Amino acid sequence: MNNSALHRAPRLYLVTPLAAEKSVVLGPEHAHYLKHVMRLAPGDHVRLFNGQDGEWQGCLQTLDKKQAQVALVACLKSQPAPRRAVHLLFAPIKKARMDWLIEKAVELGVTDLHPVLTHHTEIRQINPERLTAQIREAAEQCERLDLPQLHGMRDLKACLGQWPHGIPLLLALERADAPALRNYLPESGPLAFLVGPEGGFSAEEREYPADLPFLRPISLGSDIFRSETAALFMLGAARLYM
Repeated sequence: MNNSALHRAPRLYLVTPLAAEKSVVLGPEHAHYLKHVMRLAPGDHVRLFNGQDGEWQGCLQTLDKKQAQVALVACLKSQPAPRRAVHLLFAPIKKARMDWLIEKAVELGVTDLHPVLTHHTEIRQINPERLTAQIREAAEQCERLDLPQLHGMRDLKACLGQWPHGIPLLLALERADAPALRNYLPESGPLAFLVGPEGGFSAEEREYPADLPFLRPISLGSDIFRSETAALFMLGAARLYM
């Protein structure tokens, strides 16, 4: 199978170990996708990854509505060393915009997603299963070999109270006399960003940096960004050092 055709083969994330001369079984969700959406049949190829064993070329041996069996043919990419840890703390926003934020954050290399509740957060409940599925689909599409971790939603103050002091947390403050992002962006080591909700942080939340030495207020310039734009602006800057 030539490379161009292989690159068009569906790419799926599994939790099953992947190794040479091994066959894996795909469950009903994957079988339905391959059979009814991608219109594949036995003999067609897929690409598989699990975040640990690299990416593998597989050949469909059987395919029906309940399951598919795939024979692993060859390792296409070895699993790289763990990437630089980049955390994003964000207040949940409206569905369509949060979908976009999650997808693009995965593409830009975020390793940990932390939904937090702030005083002005409008969306105060999330569906972790749905967000996890979005994370997986985004990683499949952008050809990442790992999946970001989605952490449980917590109150911002509680989250900051337990934050590891060795991970600098850059807080994007609008209309603040704060240093520019580039002045606080380390070239190595773990890093985290905190972006507020629609309407910004409350007066009480804006006072946190004085009490928490790892929390560093930054400015993204004179323009006022939407929450998702601010988050992706910061992740894009971090991407230069990944």
